[in-house]
Amino acid sequence: MKRTTNNDTEVKETPTAAADLFCGLLGPVLVRRAGTVLDVGPPKRRGLLVRLLLEEGRVVSTDRLCEDLWPGRPLPRAVVSLQADISRLRTVLEPERPRHGKAGLLVRESNGYALRVPPEARDTVRFEREVARAGRLLAGGRAAEARREVEYALSLWRGTALQDVRDYLFAVRPATQLEEARVAAEELHISTLLQDGEVRQAVSAAEALTERHPLREVAWGLLLCALYFTGRHADALARFQELRTHLSEDLGLQPSPVVSELQEAILRHDLAFVTHTSRSLVAAGYEDALLSREPRVLETVRGSRDDARPQPRPGSAADGTAPRGLPDEDPAVLPAGGPGLRPAQLPPAAAFFTGRRAELDALHALVPKQAGKSAAPPVAVIGGVPGVGKTTVALHFAHQVSGSFPDGQLFADLRGFGPGGAAMEPEEVLQQFLISLGVPPAAVPARTTACTALLRTVLAERRVLLVLDNARDEDQVRPLLPGASGCMVVITSRNQLHGLVTTAGARTLTLDTPPVADVRDALARRLGAPRVQAEPEAAEEIIRLCARLPLAVALAAARATLHPEFPLGALADDMRAGEGTLDAFSSFDTAVDVRAVFSWSYGALTPPAARLFRLLALHPGPCFSAAAAASLAGLPPADTRRLLTELTRTRMVNERAPGRFGFHDLLHIYARELVGEHETETARTEALVRMYDHYLHTASLSGPSITLTPWSAVPPPVPGVTPERLGDEQQVMAWYATEQAVLRAVLRQAADTGFDRHATHLAWRIQDYLVTQGRLSEAAAVFFIALGAARRCGDQVEQARLHRALAGCLGKAGRHEEAMTHMSTAVALLEGCDEPAEQIHVQLALGAILHRAGDDEAALACALKGLDMARRCSDELLETVACKGTAWYLTVLGRHLEALPYCQQAIADFRRLGLPHWAAYVWNTLGHVHHHLGDHRQAIVCYRTALDLMERAGDRFTPVGTLVRLGDTHLSAGDLAAARQTWTLALELAEERPEVHPLPEIRQRLADTGEQHGD
Repeated sequence: MKRTTNNDTEVKETPTAAADLFCGLLGPVLVRRAGTVLDVGPPKRRGLLVRLLLEEGRVVSTDRLCEDLWPGRPLPRAVVSLQADISRLRTVLEPERPRHGKAGLLVRESNGYALRVPPEARDTVRFEREVARAGRLLAGGRAAEARREVEYALSLWRGTALQDVRDYLFAVRPATQLEEARVAAEELHISTLLQDGEVRQAVSAAEALTERHPLREVAWGLLLCALYFTGRHADALARFQELRTHLSEDLGLQPSPVVSELQEAILRHDLAFVTHTSRSLVAAGYEDALLSREPRVLETVRGSRDDARPQPRPGSAADGTAPRGLPDEDPAVLPAGGPGLRPAQLPPAAAFFTGRRAELDALHALVPKQAGKSAAPPVAVIGGVPGVGKTTVALHFAHQVSGSFPDGQLFADLRGFGPGGAAMEPEEVLQQFLISLGVPPAAVPARTTACTALLRTVLAERRVLLVLDNARDEDQVRPLLPGASGCMVVITSRNQLHGLVTTAGARTLTLDTPPVADVRDALARRLGAPRVQAEPEAAEEIIRLCARLPLAVALAAARATLHPEFPLGALADDMRAGEGTLDAFSSFDTAVDVRAVFSWSYGALTPPAARLFRLLALHPGPCFSAAAAASLAGLPPADTRRLLTELTRTRMVNERAPGRFGFHDLLHIYARELVGEHETETARTEALVRMYDHYLHTASLSGPSITLTPWSAVPPPVPGVTPERLGDEQQVMAWYATEQAVLRAVLRQAADTGFDRHATHLAWRIQDYLVTQGRLSEAAAVFFIALGAARRCGDQVEQARLHRALAGCLGKAGRHEEAMTHMSTAVALLEGCDEPAEQIHVQLALGAILHRAGDDEAALACALKGLDMARRCSDELLETVACKGTAWYLTVLGRHLEALPYCQQAIADFRRLGLPHWAAYVWNTLGHVHHHLGDHRQAIVCYRTALDLMERAGDRFTPVGTLVRLGDTHLSAGDLAAARQTWTLALELAEERPEVHPLPEIRQRLADTGEQHGD
């Protein structure tokens, strides 16, 4: 390298033909010849290169190289590997050497090898020289020039020193020394900022440095000076106390005399002392750091001050006209293509893409029409559960629109979720992007903020598409966002990057599992339409077992492709045999192994969130509330909500509705595998008990307002359970409506897992809601499950109660013979049992069944018998219920005046007992009484009162009959329009449950009055 001097103003080297090799150690290993980056090879070969470079031309013995690079390997085998790597490394470094017979750079000596490259070919030497020059310029009062020199030196850093080889013992000491030199250079940079008048920048730089190195007293001293110069005296004194705390707690030391004197000078506002200290703090720091490398290195640097340097070109950093903070660079080291390089980095698109039309349309709508000065670039975030096809959609779209971005397409796998768990840092991606866009590697800044600014500068006025795949979080992505409105960014992530919506105006697209038709089409594209059409049922079964997850479908299709002679039915049978596990979706390639793909997201969870994810597998679904999750895990609700936020952010669970969560089917299977592996049987059992207690006690807290039978008491919940308190009847009914599918699933699971008492208790609470909704077959199914649990418990009385309740459901559904069979069984089971209350219930239920079967006289007899038994037992509630039944049977028998006192007593008692829903039935009876007594106005009032109480309680079964009778009353009162309107409402409600309502009777009423109404 040649250098020139002009008025003692030093400028940078230019490569000559004899020294066109560049070796970078200040970050990942980088070797470049004449601006072209060379592929050194695998990690071991990079380690060999660094080992030789660190010796700076000295010979390293063969034994020493083998010991350093292959510790523990037998020497003969290590020597063979060494010779092979030496040969390949020489080919990379000196491809033309055999042809010309030169002495070469990588040479063999008698006892080892040496790599002899010029000192200036190593970025470590360039860095050390530039820092030394900056120190001399600063000492000479040329702060602005010193600042440019040290900023150029720091820009040579591309990461941590010897980044690729930090695991080798030989690299530990030199790496530490280089990092120490870097920190000293950063302190020198702060000093140049202070002396160049850039005080606020100095504050920011010093704050960042002290945060990363809280025990560096020089950095703290510079920070104190900078804060003082900006007038922040109190902040400076507070930071001194912060330094004292760090030193005392970590080292047991007090601040040095220099920094202590600086604090005293700030207290007495001694500007002269502070100014002097700011100039002297780093006077020898950079030289001390360089001396720690090798004493002769500093001598080389000092001796270079008279080296010749070429004149700075116009616009370079050296002549002071280039943008401040951007390093100077020679054209000779620009990569091929220069600044106009057009990157085309998109990986291939999926070969069998299908569907996703709506999502692609939404992405196409974001493509900028033209570059502008004001608008921000569009940002799209594609999210969804692992394996749903986020990358596939992103790449398919990117290839579709690549022509709209003529300046190139950048792609980076950010490795936010992967097998190694090592996500790419933003600065690493920025460096790759900048180099791809034509920025010389040596001109790429070391700091992330500087890299981001440079990327946005390079992309200004360009149209470039950036695809950032597999992002970890917002902090990883934000530094990579361009500022040019002609660019576009497409991000995929398993996390919900809500922060980008707020700060970057990102548009989020959450991919759900595709519809069956699209999955079927994808399967046909992979296997061929004839093969799928030949076995449609098997294809549908494969799709079901894959839960429509694209990754799982691709794996299943791959298995079928590898065995074209196998029928799809055989594949479906094999997958069905492994149903409940992920074994059918395993692969040697972890990138497409469903279990491995899921594990990457699971591994990123905090331990509490991972535990909650495992325990949620015990929930039978189809969804769960945050309160249920809290009880299942035995955690406070607030803590659980935070963990659920983490799980939804990472897509391990989905928030299907506000406060309602669920799994994708295959993720649920994965969670079940984990809970079996990581939770003891005791822990699983305790979690199940907490979950069953949660639902049972939440239902119990709703009170008896909607029940038709008093509930038996349940034991208190176990510790860790937080039942929900539901409030009024509307909230109770809303909870039951939301949870009804969950409650039935929990009931089945409790019975299947041996928690029979929970099953029977829960059945009573579930059936009451189902009956009020007219869902009588579902209520009967609930009682059949509970009946099995009661039999296993050997509880004869509970069996009788369940047979009696089951008979009531069947009777309401018109299945009278079955109802009577169950009633007879209940009576038989109660023989010899001292259960007067249950005997009364049997009498009242039997009366209801007989009434529905058409035997009202027998029904009345049962009601009166039950009433007499209740009065003798002083059971006020059952007495009131018996009065209700007696009143109804009397009025349907035409004995309306006799029914009146029973109605009045029942209404008063139900009001006093706080059971308004039960009173609704009596108001219905009272309306029937007044109608047949000719008091139509009073009948209408009674019917409307009954309907209002039923509506408040969410009852959608009983109102049908009440509406029919109200319509009859309107007709009798001469109001045909009101009658038809009421019957129409009854018909609409009845059509929700046609199997249990008299639809023909209602339609006949409307038909009979249609002509009179003008229809």
